[in-house]
Amino acid sequence: MITRYALLSLTVLIRFAAPAQMTILSQFNPSNTGGTCGIAYNAPAGELMVIGCNASTIDRYAVDGTFLSSATMVGEAANDVDVDMSPSDLVMNGTFVAQGQLLLVNGETGAADIYAIDEVTNAVIDTLVAGFGSSHVVGGSYHPQRGTFFLVQDNVPGGFVENRVAEVDATTGDTLLSFSVQPYFDVNYGDLDISPVSGHLFIVSSDDDGIAEFTPDGVFVTEHALPSGVSDLSGIALDNDLQGAWVCNVSGEVFNLGNFPVGSAELRADRVISIAPNPASDQVTLLCHRSLGRNISVRLMDALGRTVLQQAAEPQQAGSALVLELGTLSNGPYSVVLTDGASLAMERLIIER
Repeated sequence: MITRYALLSLTVLIRFAAPAQMTILSQFNPSNTGGTCGIAYNAPAGELMVIGCNASTIDRYAVDGTFLSSATMVGEAANDVDVDMSPSDLVMNGTFVAQGQLLLVNGETGAADIYAIDEVTNAVIDTLVAGFGSSHVVGGSYHPQRGTFFLVQDNVPGGFVENRVAEVDATTGDTLLSFSVQPYFDVNYGDLDISPVSGHLFIVSSDDDGIAEFTPDGVFVTEHALPSGVSDLSGIALDNDLQGAWVCNVSGEVFNLGNFPVGSAELRADRVISIAPNPASDQVTLLCHRSLGRNISVRLMDALGRTVLQQAAEPQQAGSALVLELGTLSNGPYSVVLTDGASLAMERLIIER
């Protein structure tokens, strides 16, 4: 049960630091590719794979923008399309796919098709037909912690289907869960990539001037502002050095962004809570830094993004606190998420007994 709790000392409580502003480290206009719809980053090779909208090829560039080679596009020509690199070994449709192979999401017609492609020979390794999509799946990526694919649908279909993200079983293609990115974000041309550290989803759109961050279960974390001069994004590929990202836009420009929040979720100052102790064993105290009204919910999520504990709470005043009982949860890292409707705060927690 969550109850009000009077703190004797606030000195051990930790506040969130403001996120650093993203910066442009470099940029180029890919010479062999028109308006870009998708981008992938091959960190070991220091190369980028870029696919143009309705293009017949997938083009390879060095990170300085030098054109290297082209490979034939797989599947139908599409402007609802994305490329990615497999971040780990995986099994797709029952077939082993090694880390570093090319993944292509074609969402142009009907449900999305996911192709695993040999990065050297361009031969199709296998194809997964997803049970998600209404002819407008614009991006997707494999989630190494959960062993599933995440796909993002744009705003064209309207109604319930528009602006949705789905988690897809890598073997069957079945939809395991889905959630809307509205009212926080609106996807036209766009893409999705996944942090290998936090497991969070980062979504871009040509209709929005930021990058939206969500947990895999659909909890909105924040929107990260783009640096001046970067807009109309259609693709995103997180950098394996965990400090940056490559993005592309519908005008055919490619940017390398620094200070990208890949390693941990950064939250806005007016959404802050603090927790103590950390590590914790039996219970943890949450201090609210702003007043919270009705419909307060506290969730505890494990390292795979699964909700393992969820409870409602009474309205809170700024400076008040809540106690969350941890029960018999296993040792390890967790995320504490506090919401009151549109508001949200998050803090990392280690359970250690």
